[in-house]
Amino acid sequence: MLIKHFCCALLFTFASLGAFALAEPGDRSYVVTDSFGKHRLQKPPERVVVTDWALLEQLIELGISPVGAPELDRYRFYVKQPALPESIVDIGLRRKPSLQTLEALEPDVVILGTDQKDLSRPFSHIAPVMYYRSFSDKYRTNGKKSRVRFLQLADLFQRRELAETKLADMDKEIATIREQLQAHFETAHFEQSPRVTVVRFSSEEKILVYGKNSMALHTLEQLGLESGMTVSRSKWGYKELPISALNEIRDGIILYIEPLGISEALFASQKWLSLPAVKEQRVFPMNTVWSYGGAMSVLYKARAIHKALIGIPSQAENRL
Repeated sequence: MLIKHFCCALLFTFASLGAFALAEPGDRSYVVTDSFGKHRLQKPPERVVVTDWALLEQLIELGISPVGAPELDRYRFYVKQPALPESIVDIGLRRKPSLQTLEALEPDVVILGTDQKDLSRPFSHIAPVMYYRSFSDKYRTNGKKSRVRFLQLADLFQRRELAETKLADMDKEIATIREQLQAHFETAHFEQSPRVTVVRFSSEEKILVYGKNSMALHTLEQLGLESGMTVSRSKWGYKELPISALNEIRDGIILYIEPLGISEALFASQKWLSLPAVKEQRVFPMNTVWSYGGAMSVLYKARAIHKALIGIPSQAENRL
């Protein structure tokens, strides 16, 4: 269990870094870091509750099955990967988890994510709290920060070696996917790789276009691809625009992330059919991935982008 934990709101007891150096001989405690600061643990937590999907993804990747997590049905619809064990208890909404359910689960630790810092006060009365801020417009890029957070989370459970192996394996597979895409476009007689713009429908009227500081653009860059639309930097890396904004994307491919979450009747509407990119057959679906995932979600996005681009019919490629 956690024996020292800290937060800026003075919920916990602060200690200087020097205090961590005073461990007794034979002491097996260890120090970990989160967005609050440093903490000393006696042993890895066993009963874990997590309130954020990006962190839930990463726990599963590390072989940690939490006892509780939020909005599990929606996770299985919008995130999908990695698959969740059936044993996890749904604790309610991400923004407002059930305190009663949380308390009944008797967690050793509660793990909070981006925009959930305020939950630390009520949850600290139930169990020690760890907080990992994965997304910020102050980070160099969210993509690079995600790797730091993944390793910090692994440290909490003393699984850094596993995390490093997973990151290395991911990097190798992404490099292979990049080579496969380049070979594919060369075979299709492209002068250069087409621009690829990744979007998600937020309603039947609007889309989210992913740009600077998004995990989608970070993935495209890892694959040697560029976006067809410039979106200014923000915390989450997207800009919500009317669907008509797709008219601004004059060349390249547009991939929309499934599931739609809206009526498919949109695709039969004049509003959709009149878009130049639709007329030119430059718009294609992309398998389900979570736009705001952790480090390992980059691999899921790379696989989904690869599958979508490789699967484009040759007659459509001729128009690009």
